[in-house]
Order: sequence, then structure tokens, then C-alpha cells
Amino acid sequence: MRLDLPRGRSSRAISLTPLIDVVFILLLFFLLASHFHQWRALKLDTPAAVLNASHDTLSRALLLRVHANGALDLNGEPLDPAQLRPTLAGYHKRYPDLSLVLESDADLPLQPLVSVIDSVVASGIEELSLK
Repeated sequence: MRLDLPRGRSSRAISLTPLIDVVFILLLFFLLASHFHQWRALKLDTPAAVLNASHDTLSRALLLRVHANGALDLNGEPLDPAQLRPTLAGYHKRYPDLSLVLESDADLPLQPLVSVIDSVVASGIEELSLK
């Protein structure tokens, strides 16, 4: 006795191999098409390290505030963002062991803060603390 399958239906199971191949090809494409930035580490002192610093070191610290609108002030004096690097480089030339405390508004986006940190590092100041 022979059982006939209805016409149009196949008794073969659907293979997942082509689907897996397509997924891997897409994964490979996105890996090759992605642009990876060079990540750099920023050395940040913890609050305990800042509190343990000597009084002499703290007396040679500058306070740089970054406001949410992008405005800067250095020790309470307004500072043009274009003059940040030359001003800090001048301070660093006079006081090579100068440290800087960076304070930012809570609603400041991250990218402007990183740009300011890059300018501080480019000016030669190596001691940087975030407040």
C-alpha cells in the first residue's frame, strides 16, 4: 500500500545552512565596513589621591570651569575657548608642576568636555583632576 503526499508539498526539511551563511556574510561585511577610532586612556586622579596631595601642590592648581553653553572660566575669570591652549601653556611654562582641576556643569555633553581635556593635555599640563 502506497501513501501519496498531496501535490505541492515537499517532504524535505528546510535547511538553515543558507540562512546561517547569509548572517555570517552580513557580519563580515559590517565588521569590514566599520570605522574604529583609536581609543586613548585618560589618566584621572581619584578624590582620595587629590586629598592626599601636599599643600604645596594644591597651592599651584588652577580651576577651570566648563559651562553647559560652552563658556569657560579660569580661576573665576572668563576665558575664550580659542585661547585655552595658549593660556594654559603659558601657565605651564612658568610653573612646570602645575595641576589643573576641571569642573563641569552637570548637563554638559561629553564631547565638549573631552575636547577641553584634549586641550589641557596638549598644553603640557600632566596633572588633571575632575571635580
